[in-house]
Amino acid sequence: MNRRIWLPAILAPLAVAVLGQEGFRGAAVTGTPYSAEEVSENVQTLADGTHITHKSTVKMYRDSEGRTRTERFMAAPGANAADGPVIVEISDPVAHVHYTLSTADKTAHKRALAPLESRRALNAVGAPPPPAPSRRETADAEGPKITSEKLGSDTMQGLLVEGTRHTTTWPAGSTMGNDRPITQVNETWMSPDLKIVVLSKHMDPRSGEHTQRLVNVSRAEPDPSLFQPPADYAVTEENGEVFRH
Repeated sequence: MNRRIWLPAILAPLAVAVLGQEGFRGAAVTGTPYSAEEVSENVQTLADGTHITHKSTVKMYRDSEGRTRTERFMAAPGANAADGPVIVEISDPVAHVHYTLSTADKTAHKRALAPLESRRALNAVGAPPPPAPSRRETADAEGPKITSEKLGSDTMQGLLVEGTRHTTTWPAGSTMGNDRPITQVNETWMSPDLKIVVLSKHMDPRSGEHTQRLVNVSRAEPDPSLFQPPADYAVTEENGEVFRH
């Protein structure tokens, strides 16, 4: 497939989707540089015991000023991810700019990064009200039962991490229409120092097991050149602002 045909179509949604990644939430995290690889694995088990496994890797960087960079492969449907071009996202809270880079055609899309004051105003005026506080354990005749528990502390990749597990169980006869209980488990291990998730697990009998873990973590300052488009890239100025979430 011609990469230039489908690449522009994925750039726009990717720019929105990447806002959910570490380094794009609220104020920038400063003073704690790192680089790492985030390895994602999804394993789905079919009724006959067949396992379907998908793996992907994202490279992540953050400098002491809070600039972030993520590198990921984007493949056309049915293609190997390694065959797709690398999409690079750079967020620079110092210069208040956000870049989306395509290594396939050496282009960069530049947008303004909204200042923190604008984001606060947007949250105060235009954002929907926050959800009601959840109870530690809830249940009713038809809805799910939700429990939360602290898993204590551990050490992963040389980092102190704190774990939390959320378990959601839909009893038989719930609003989902299931005739047997369905249990979904979400487990998260967070580094309080770096303010990033080091390991997360999502287990659901309907979709399988999804795991994301950081590997090859380094606390060294990344190369400053990683947070700027290369000199030979064509930079296009885009209208509008990118809001951190």
